Amino acid sequence: MKEERKYTKTIVQFQSKYQPTQIWEYLTHPKYTVEFTKDPCYHNQVSASFTLEKGNQWIEIHTGEDCEGDVVQCKIIESTTYKCFRTVRHQAGIKNTTIIKLEENKEGTIITETQKFSLSARKIRPINIMSWIMLGTGLLTKFSFKPEDDSYWFEHMEQKIGDVLS
Repeated sequence: MKEERKYTKTIVQFQSKYQPTQIWEYLTHPKYTVEFTKDPCYHNQVSASFTLEKGNQWIEIHTGEDCEGDVVQCKIIESTTYKCFRTVRHQAGIKNTTIIKLEENKEGTIITETQKFSLSARKIRPINIMSWIMLGTGLLTKFSFKPEDDSYWFEHMEQKIGDVLS
């Protein structure tokens, strides 16, 4: 696993032993996000008719100490099956764009996940100033980037796929 934290973005690369067709839904469908998370602080509400297509959305209901009660709308802004998946969400004055790219290789698939953070003027509240300060000083990526949690997530995804395929 390769990890990199920059000022306003984080990049994680993981070598999966599975092909893009085998991992796509696990990486992109919101019903799996919390399933592989070490200490989930939210759950997703996904409509029965939800599909992984551009323009579709779901809701995150946050229950963690730092963000309890936040209701965050997540929207798909790109979905190129087995290649690239991009979403955007706005929370606490921060716009978070997630980009997942898959590249097939002889070992399986290289998964690259990039998280980009920028200022958001949606639902401005006084508390957002703290988020903006954290973003401006680089503390947001420092505190949100937990390589051990990423490793845990990918390892449990791989385990689930192995269980399903056996």
